[in-house]
Amino acid sequence: MQREKEEGLVALAHRAIVDSGAEVVILAGAPLAGLAARVRHRIPVPVVDGIAAALKQAEALAALGIVKPTAGSFRRPPAKGSTGLPRGLADLIGGR
Repeated sequence: MQREKEEGLVALAHRAIVDSGAEVVILAGAPLAGLAARVRHRIPVPVVDGIAAALKQAEALAALGIVKPTAGSFRRPPAKGSTGLPRGLADLIGGR
């Protein structure tokens, strides 16, 4: 997909810069992984590979030793009942 859409994405990036004043272009989604490195020399603002950025964020969080929250909006949601699932999967979904 990248090769066939590359020219169109570069043109879209230029249009976003000119029409909307974009100061950065983020190429997000697995199908576009790696494309930023190929096109960044053709786009006059920083171009970010969304997959690479997400991976670096995950690496940083792991290196910081962040623990799972037990309070706040990021805590695990309450257990949910399920029907017809194997016991192991039902326990996992149910938080047991």
